[in-house]
Amino acid sequence: MILCLGLTPALQRTLIFDSLQLDEVNRASRVIISAAGKPVNTARALAVLGVECKLAGFNGGLRGAQVIQYLEGYGVESALTLMHAETRICSTLIDQGSGSVTELIEEAPQPSYEEIECFINDNIELVKSCQLLLICGTLPPFAPVDFYCNFTRAAAENDVPVIIDSHKEGLLSVLSDHPLMAKMNLQELERTFECCIESETQLIELMTRLIAAGAQSVLITQGRKPSFLLEGEHLSKFIPPEIDQCISPIGSGDCTTAGIAASLANGGSWQDAVKLGMACGSANVEQLLPSDISRERVMQLMS
Repeated sequence: MILCLGLTPALQRTLIFDSLQLDEVNRASRVIISAAGKPVNTARALAVLGVECKLAGFNGGLRGAQVIQYLEGYGVESALTLMHAETRICSTLIDQGSGSVTELIEEAPQPSYEEIECFINDNIELVKSCQLLLICGTLPPFAPVDFYCNFTRAAAENDVPVIIDSHKEGLLSVLSDHPLMAKMNLQELERTFECCIESETQLIELMTRLIAAGAQSVLITQGRKPSFLLEGEHLSKFIPPEIDQCISPIGSGDCTTAGIAASLANGGSWQDAVKLGMACGSANVEQLLPSDISRERVMQLMS
């Protein structure tokens, strides 16, 4: 079992417009409701790949009940912690005329102290019995910078490998626990080190700093541009597969994480894992909804 641990699932509204105009009244031609958020997207893609997974996070209210219903349809087992506050709503605006995709993120509500304690205790127990821990997403304002350390320390004590898809303090605080992989995109790497990356040499230098701080490997993605994997001192470059059409990139990074985790959990090499991850990420770009991918399309993109 892979545990997908994040804090802020969401009820997702995807609105499709023929043309989206700022400062005007815009009428959507179609609205689709789904469950999303980084841990949800990752768990959903894992389920598509046939990997058993559990989803951890805070969830509450009528929106939370809808999230649970969608998870059941996705084949994802919920280990969500109940909270009194309503689960957040996030919206994706897709302009079919220009091809632009706009994401509107609602900040997550704050759980109570008791709910946070319950989340920590329950998920430390889950970490002890899982095959792989995936930590997905940035820390919300209510969580201290070392919040993820509760789980990476438990993983280290129980020889459970960790892949963390996060950045800034939430990532940096866990590196001393030697996660198997630290993964993020180029913009997140820039935010982590508060700089503008202007060359491949600079990119590799920052990846090396993450390795020196404790990460066993580092993966940096760049959308349609090449991704870089650094394992110790060994650097590899990966070109994303060509796709038929670009509809929405939302959730592609999460699908990439899922593909990597699925391959590693099945004994795949680093090269195979990243290739599967890239295929999953590319397949996602062709879909309206995050992680609404098919195994068949992923395998096509792998060939």
